[in-house]
Amino acid sequence: MEPAKQDSMVANTPFAPLKNAREVFPILSRIAIFGGATEFQQEEIFRRLETGIIPKGEHIFHKGDDPSHIYIVKSGEIELSIPGAEVTIQKKRLGVGECFGQVALMSMQPHVISALAVETSEIIVLSRRALHQLRHEDITLFALLMMNIARELARRLVFTDKMLLDSYHADEKHSQEQMAGK
Repeated sequence: MEPAKQDSMVANTPFAPLKNAREVFPILSRIAIFGGATEFQQEEIFRRLETGIIPKGEHIFHKGDDPSHIYIVKSGEIELSIPGAEVTIQKKRLGVGECFGQVALMSMQPHVISALAVETSEIIVLSRRALHQLRHEDITLFALLMMNIARELARRLVFTDKMLLDSYHADEKHSQEQMAGK
């Protein structure tokens, strides 16, 4: 049985506009979804970013929540997990400069993972609203972002496929070893 759903921190976090994009430019310039953007396009993206603090132990979102933002870790650590009926799988811990939330936002599906601040963390966000505005104001930049997000999702899919295949082979080997030992 899955735990009862609680409020997500994002709904209660007052995000403020990112005041100094130059301060976080070294972080943002390493993020794949912003790749290939000209300096002018980067400025267009950065002016739409917001920031907020997530206290240690607070969820940013829960499995099943509707997606509202793309998140970038500015400081702290975020844990992504997949809660299930019997077990919760710790998927990944994210640190400074890592991005999450784009899968659910792009697919327009509820989150399939939960995100928890393992320590007090500052996150930078790009809201769904800002993305929609960008679509109407600069379709070329919007298309570049969507292409970069799709490329990042394809990389993750290849990685996940490899993990599944490795797990299958490990299980198969274990079964063969057990049969040989009988």
